Amino acid sequence: MEAIIQEIDVEKLLPIFNIPLEIRNKRVEVTIKPIESKPQATANDRIRQFREKYNRQSFIEHLKTQVANGNSFSFDAQKIIDGTETEAEEQERYRLEKHSWGNAIKEKIQEEQLA
Repeated sequence: MEAIIQEIDVEKLLPIFNIPLEIRNKRVEVTIKPIESKPQATANDRIRQFREKYNRQSFIEHLKTQVANGNSFSFDAQKIIDGTETEAEEQERYRLEKHSWGNAIKEKIQEEQLA
């Protein structure tokens, strides 16, 4: 692997990096080397990978059980079970989940403060 190593005044890096005060007004060694580029995954891709890693099938089985027991959700669980949920619907569901977790945490904090 080829790399470029060069000494420069730290002030030249200030527009690019947040440099600690301890090393300002000094010379530093900078190494530049190529890295392997990885394709950037969208947030939706990362969420999907996370769900697959943590067994999406068990999530679907849980939904099937809950639907069979008559429970309802703020999203169309049947579309998830059938695999017909659109990307827009999936993103909205993730947004709602994130919002719900935030509210649950706030409620827990409030309960603990009152206790």
